Amino acid sequence: MEIVALIIAVVALVVAVLAYARTGGIQDLRRQVSALGSTTESLRDKTTDALDSLRTRTADTLERLERTVRGRGESPPPAAPEAKPFVPEEKNPVPEEKGSAPEDKKKEE
Repeated sequence: MEIVALIIAVVALVVAVLAYARTGGIQDLRRQVSALGSTTESLRDKTTDALDSLRTRTADTLERLERTVRGRGESPPPAAPEAKPFVPEEKNPVPEEKGSAPEDKKKEE
């Protein structure tokens, strides 16, 4: 019984190899890979062309927008003046009363 199973397995293997060779085998796979490679290159070229076109149109649009905002022929706006650092004023927490300052006492004498 084991010998019959081995013979059936070998016959199945031979049939599988013949079927693989008849359908094209490795040559068919190579042809498909080649076709996919050329399709990929074609799509890459189209994508590159589309991106270049989009980049050019975007640059033109931004240039027109800049001219519209700034006006025709005007020079760029002057640079903003440099900001001064913030220095808080000193505040006297206790208000002085008139006449209570030491200078006022000297004047009274």
